[in-house]
Amino acid sequence: MALEGESPQGWVIWITGLAGSGKTTLGRAVYEALRREISHVVYLDGDGFREIFGHSGYDRESRIEISKKRSALCAFLASQGIHVVATAISMFDEIYRLNRQNIPHYLEVYVKCEMEELIRRDQKNLYTKALKGEIQEVVGVDIAFDEQSAHVVIDNTLWGSIDEKRDRILSEIYIQGIR
Repeated sequence: MALEGESPQGWVIWITGLAGSGKTTLGRAVYEALRREISHVVYLDGDGFREIFGHSGYDRESRIEISKKRSALCAFLASQGIHVVATAISMFDEIYRLNRQNIPHYLEVYVKCEMEELIRRDQKNLYTKALKGEIQEVVGVDIAFDEQSAHVVIDNTLWGSIDEKRDRILSEIYIQGIR
């Protein structure tokens, strides 16, 4: 898929969803597909971003704070003509509004996944421990999230290949005119 007529302004594909929803796997697939076509694309993962900038808080306020920083970095990179694929939980209306207001070429993707499926996939026992009260500050358990009206909603509970889901996002880039 070639990106013809690329704009000097980069765009941001912001992929959000609960922990374990598949947003990282999908984000990497989108990034790899784009990287084959264009050289100036970066991938920012939520966990990597936290590690680089030393953010360790998981309460709602800390999550919003780091999401604002991630948003600012994405906006800056896009203003320099760099395309960004960013994956993070960041499921708060405040962040959705911030991104939509400050990133001109922006595509929001929500990877939806039912809690039963998240628990079934729970490799780190995050949900299991949170539901037992062993840990706190887990989005979807004791931190409420805002389910947004994203440009693209991928239901990752349903069957479908990662390639089909990736291609749906890539085709939306053209539909939205984000290129």
